[in-house]
Amino acid sequence: MNMTDPMPAMAPLMDVIVFLAMAFAVVFLLAWAASPRLRAWIERPKYRFQENVRSYDREGHI
Repeated sequence: MNMTDPMPAMAPLMDVIVFLAMAFAVVFLLAWAASPRLRAWIERPKYRFQENVRSYDREGHI
């Protein structure tokens, strides 16, 4: 029975993937924090949805 574990060979690749994901998250967070235009663009669907819900409620569709 072969008891060798193939995962240790992939550990460095997993480290690279995790590091890249974290780096992209940090870059995205910094861009979001630094740019009011980017923030507005990202959050626009939320406000559009909220306005649609208010409009729906005003029309009496309950």
